Amino acid sequence: MHNLKLLTLSGIFVLTGCISLAPNYSRPDSPVPQQFSLSQNQLVSTPANYQDTGWRRFFGDPQVKKLIGEALLNNRDLRMAALKVQEARAQYGVTDADRYPQLNATASKTWSGKLADDSGTRQQYQAGLDLNYDLDFFGRLKNLSEAERQNYFASEEARRAVHILLIANVSQGYFRQRLAYAQLQVAQETLANYRQSYAFIEKQLVTGSSNVLALEQARGVIESTRSDIAKRKGELAQANNALQLLLGTYNTLPDDTAVSEVDINGVTLPPSLSSQILLQRPDIMQAEHGLLAANANIGAARAAFFPSITLTGSLSGSSTDLSSLFSNGMWNFIPKIELPIFNAGRNQSSLDLAEIRQQQSVVNYEQKIESAFKEVADTLALRQSLADQLAAQKRYLASLQITLQRAQTLYQHGAVSYIEVLDAERSLFATRQTLLDLNYARQVNEITLFTALGGGWIE
Repeated sequence: MHNLKLLTLSGIFVLTGCISLAPNYSRPDSPVPQQFSLSQNQLVSTPANYQDTGWRRFFGDPQVKKLIGEALLNNRDLRMAALKVQEARAQYGVTDADRYPQLNATASKTWSGKLADDSGTRQQYQAGLDLNYDLDFFGRLKNLSEAERQNYFASEEARRAVHILLIANVSQGYFRQRLAYAQLQVAQETLANYRQSYAFIEKQLVTGSSNVLALEQARGVIESTRSDIAKRKGELAQANNALQLLLGTYNTLPDDTAVSEVDINGVTLPPSLSSQILLQRPDIMQAEHGLLAANANIGAARAAFFPSITLTGSLSGSSTDLSSLFSNGMWNFIPKIELPIFNAGRNQSSLDLAEIRQQQSVVNYEQKIESAFKEVADTLALRQSLADQLAAQKRYLASLQITLQRAQTLYQHGAVSYIEVLDAERSLFATRQTLLDLNYARQVNEITLFTALGGGWIE
């Protein structure tokens, strides 16, 4: 009796498609080091208060939060990604339906008669039920369904990737717009200073304390600065256009009058930053789901070498009178077995193709991890470099301000020529612009690190 129960249970498992010829899945070994390092022997040292922070907590500026919120509602790329998820879910439903019995009802009515006879028209009613079921002994349909299920999961991760990329692009676009506006302001302030210098030299020229050369030099830097202002206005317009494209709306732009003092804080990292953190990135998770789908396709290709059994049955009836339609009804039951014997190597080629695609999926998965590792390593390496550059540039700016003050004092007393003042002013202007560029690079680097670690998804 015990053996009979085991045999019965085994039969049930077979009929429900529990046998699978897909290879056992094992996540490929990571092709990158276990931990990030800033040099060959120095691991990244970080505080212990790490938390996977969502974008609402990472960005403190209220304007950038508002813009990101609008982009998530209106951006067309994100809409397309959501539709791709719905498409993959529907495709999974279509494929999975083949695993279950298919029952169809048919009904028809026929009118017939003879051309050379006045006997009238004859009516014939027909109705029936058709049942079709593939037993799927070796899991072919099950593995095809599993492959589509993994493709559906992969599309979800692709949508997450678009979501995170959109947040990164909008925030970078916002800070790019703020950079262009700040650089325009610096150029306009510098132009105002140059005009004051020109007016001062013009007065000196009247009294004989200066010369035409100094006046023309002052005029030259004014025109040069006007050229820079025109350039910055063009960059500001382009930054606004790029931001509106990301937002999916042309009604919203950052308020230039609302200057926020909130800057980007550095990304808080876990202690001894492990490369395993990359596994939470949606692009890597998408690649792994693709690998699982490829594994399932191998199982479906292997099942093609084995017999397939299909059960077909029907119940039908026909009559000239609708009330007696099934009085003389008929039924049939047709078990059908198909055994592949010769198909010119089609099944073997299908299996080879599935195995090659599975190997390609492994390589793709490893490439994604390597690219992600490099992205994080690059941003970590650039972090300290940008901090050092900013600190040095600020010290240089303070030195130039002192230099300019002394050069102006000496020029007023006739101790130096105007070229000394001019050089100091040019250097100060260029340094202020460079300082803005470096701060923007620091902001972009932190945003890149935030997204490279898989952040930005949490609402």
